[in-house]
Amino acid sequence: MKRDNSAVLIVVTTTVASIDDARDLADQMIAARLAACVQIDGPIESRYQWDGRQQCTPEHRLQAKSTLAAWPRLQQFIAQSHPYDEPEIIMQPAADASAGYRDWVLDQVSLDRIG
Repeated sequence: MKRDNSAVLIVVTTTVASIDDARDLADQMIAARLAACVQIDGPIESRYQWDGRQQCTPEHRLQAKSTLAAWPRLQQFIAQSHPYDEPEIIMQPAADASAGYRDWVLDQVSLDRIG
């Protein structure tokens, strides 16, 4: 039996350098109806290797609540709209959610509403 992707909730994580970039990207995802809600954490400290050097930068983490059916479009949208050359874009299926919250996310990210 094939699972209905439209009813599976996901959480998509990405990071940006500034609170202004975080707010802008979050607002764009919501306006495009690709996410029902985007939570912004930070600043956080990210440590990583880039361009052959160890880096340490402050960032803000975004967690977008969406659906598995919208995931391909959301992933492409973040990749195209993100200020980084190679942004973190991680998708995790939500194991479960309250019925009311699930219904709200499904209504907000309905494929019928996506442009």
